[in-house]
Amino acid sequence: MKQITYLLSTIILLSACTSLDENPPALLTGEQFYQTENDAKAAVNSVYTALNASGQTIYNSLFQIGVDIASDDALPGPRARNANVRALAALNYTPTNDRVEEIWKQHYAAINRANVAIDKIPGIDFDATIRTRLVNEAKFLRALYYFNLVRLYGAVPLVLHEPTTLGGDGILVVRTPEAEVYQQIIDDLEDASNLPPSYGASDAGRATGGAAKALLAKVYLTRKDWKKAAAKASEVITGPYGYDLFDNFQDVFNTATENGKEHIFSAQFKSNSNSRGNSLAGRSTPNGVPGINGDNADIPNEGVYALFRDTDKRKAVTFYTTLVSPTDNKTYTFAPQFGKYRDPAVYTNPSESGVNFPILRFSDVLLMYAEAVNEDVGPNTEAYNAANRVRKRAGLPYFENLSQSQFRDSIYLERRLEFVYEHQRWFDLIRTGKLLTELHRQGKPNAAQKHYLYPIPQREIDLNKKLEQQDLWKN
Repeated sequence: MKQITYLLSTIILLSACTSLDENPPALLTGEQFYQTENDAKAAVNSVYTALNASGQTIYNSLFQIGVDIASDDALPGPRARNANVRALAALNYTPTNDRVEEIWKQHYAAINRANVAIDKIPGIDFDATIRTRLVNEAKFLRALYYFNLVRLYGAVPLVLHEPTTLGGDGILVVRTPEAEVYQQIIDDLEDASNLPPSYGASDAGRATGGAAKALLAKVYLTRKDWKKAAAKASEVITGPYGYDLFDNFQDVFNTATENGKEHIFSAQFKSNSNSRGNSLAGRSTPNGVPGINGDNADIPNEGVYALFRDTDKRKAVTFYTTLVSPTDNKTYTFAPQFGKYRDPAVYTNPSESGVNFPILRFSDVLLMYAEAVNEDVGPNTEAYNAANRVRKRAGLPYFENLSQSQFRDSIYLERRLEFVYEHQRWFDLIRTGKLLTELHRQGKPNAAQKHYLYPIPQREIDLNKKLEQQDLWKN
């Protein structure tokens, strides 16, 4: 039997599926594909699938386990008994941890789908404008997946085409320097910046030019290229996209306002949709309330809950402490739970939540802009104005009369308060160099320098003799 690495997982393409809301009815091989416009759309839709597919997928609980639960914001709840999950939370995991491996595996499977779409779609004869758009959507998604990988694992193999052989050295690849991976991400996002500024309702959830520019701003911020980060964020703020903050923070997490003015790019979920729900809602629901099927797997660290002022309007959306049982009509009170993804339409079965997961939203762009400007020239009027739009919505006093270092710390805290349980905290700790200080402060003493990067999964190294382990993770 030939050994095939997870990196080069077999490509799966979806048949006759042209809307992001549709479930795939069948699996097809490559020979049956790339003939029509619908084939091209289905190929690109398959790249989106990695965001929100049922089971433990990237933005449907896998990232929560991989990054949130390891941070100072979250802890495994009583029913999160899996040894690999608890090892991640306690930062005593090893290169054989199955979640570390699964994150790698799922990202490269999605990248392989994107590569196939990017290579094959230009050869299909249909409307040139739609054809270019679909290729650029795939480039946006490939950039997002590689951005996740390079932030988590550092230098990773940069694979840009479908493998042509299934055995031998042809499928074995080396790690690519981080700078080259980032340059490919930037190149893909520059192309994706030409995507439409918006879509009709039937195409809700697709990547837009604004999403590409917002992700570019985050890439530049991560690279500490302050001028480019500020410039790209400014293009999003002032561009033709119509982005703005919701007046009510709750509307960020309401199904009735999904894909609204604050949502730049989201993983799409549907309630009562045959396991297409946002499972984070179930994971963050206690299991002791009669008639409500809670998993009690994710709980807040007490430290993050204590950071919120009672006057902060985000507090009652981010956390909740009571539920009314549909069985006995009693009110049950418990320690704070994460509340952002609760969906009243599936009150008794919260894992079927239809609340989308916000990968990029406008408040993120405002705070990235404020941070980048401050790092470049200090806290000027534009930086204050951007940050204070977020503060105003939260019902908190404006920032004013701060030094550069005070403004920096204030923005870091604001990001933490704004994005609890949105998979932002871990990456912010990494890029700001605060990982060890903050995790030690919040009762995670195992945090060490090596945790700035995940180990390369041992399974990958065993199968690919050209892959090398991170220096700090070598025995």
